[in-house]
Amino acid sequence: MSEKNTSSGDTNKFSYAKIWWIGFGFLGVQLAFTSYNAFLPLMYREFFASRAAVGLLMGTDNLIGLLLIPIIGAWSDQVDSPLGRRLPFILVALPIAALTHFAIPLVSSVLVLLIITEIVFTAAMHSYRGPIISLMPDHTPPEKRSAANGIINLMGGIGTLISFGVLALLYDIDPRLTFGIGAIVLLLSLFVVWWKVDRKPPYVDNSPRSSTNPIKDAVDGIRGLLKPGYTGQFLILLAMLTYFIGYAGLNAMFPIYGVETLGLSEGRANFILTSFAGSFLVFAIFAGFIGTKIGKIPTMLWGLIMVPVLFLVAIPVRSPLIIAGIFVLGGLGWALVNVQAMPLIADFGGRDRVGFYIGLYYVFTMIGQMVGPFMLGLAMDLVGNQGMFIGGAAFYFLAFIMLRIGQRKLSADPVEIARQTRTDP
Repeated sequence: MSEKNTSSGDTNKFSYAKIWWIGFGFLGVQLAFTSYNAFLPLMYREFFASRAAVGLLMGTDNLIGLLLIPIIGAWSDQVDSPLGRRLPFILVALPIAALTHFAIPLVSSVLVLLIITEIVFTAAMHSYRGPIISLMPDHTPPEKRSAANGIINLMGGIGTLISFGVLALLYDIDPRLTFGIGAIVLLLSLFVVWWKVDRKPPYVDNSPRSSTNPIKDAVDGIRGLLKPGYTGQFLILLAMLTYFIGYAGLNAMFPIYGVETLGLSEGRANFILTSFAGSFLVFAIFAGFIGTKIGKIPTMLWGLIMVPVLFLVAIPVRSPLIIAGIFVLGGLGWALVNVQAMPLIADFGGRDRVGFYIGLYYVFTMIGQMVGPFMLGLAMDLVGNQGMFIGGAAFYFLAFIMLRIGQRKLSADPVEIARQTRTDP
């Protein structure tokens, strides 16, 4: 039976309410990582005068993620347990993440303990991040995954807002409040996910598997992207890496642009970025339903045209209010792109490799986030501060080209057509 027919037959098992409950898991991820990223550099600053040293230590987050996420993703596809494929990883790693999140301010006066706690925290977070996100496609037919991912992104945005709007204020009172409440939210998200998710979800292959080597599976899977028949998938993943260079670079460099070019204070320069993030949050569900209506790749292509055009329009603008308005529209364009991306990659995994493909999605996008600040910073060094918008637009346009070619490869290659779970309209 074809996957498309299987999904259609199982549609009556799908529930948007269950997706909202699953979204609590991503809310916990975003809340914890937001507090971690915001306040750990302040703790490291007490030990290091060099900002580069602080940045290097914070970079262990992405490095650990690059190593762990594809391995855990491949492993979770193979696990056969009474709890299903994803829950065992969540049940082990999430309590460790909560405990170490709570411990961060308690050990902040001892550098060695702080570094060890950070490493254990990030390893635990990345060990359950992929499996908890994989629960969405496990419970959702391919044709509804864009809308479902809009809900997941909205819940993640709420977690970010709670961290910025509530936990950040508590940090000035006592850092233990910020990290303690964050740990409690993580444990509550574990309870909700445990309570609500299916042990044998309808849209994943629940048949028993033979024992495998997850590291070998992950390495073989990554190598497989270079083989004939996978060109479309590889180009689409490269497109995602490329537009994340533009996205992450702008987020990192805009405060400098705001201070030096727009004449803002550091706080106001950072605050303008909330117009972009807030707009994304508002439009996330809308973008999901657009993707369901016209298809994931067509929706992404519209966003990949919209965002760079807005960047180019912003180059001569010196009014912070107008820049904020441009960023509101940019948040809509970013929602059209980003809400579709993970479901598109999950579709490539069919019913038996969703975890691995979601791991690939995070690997490629995290590389983009690691490279982005350097690339857009280099553009600013070469042509002035406006190079931030020029470089950002260039990477988004390049991603548009890669995605369009990847779409054509998917449409033309019979091997890829056979592998897809469905085709976009």
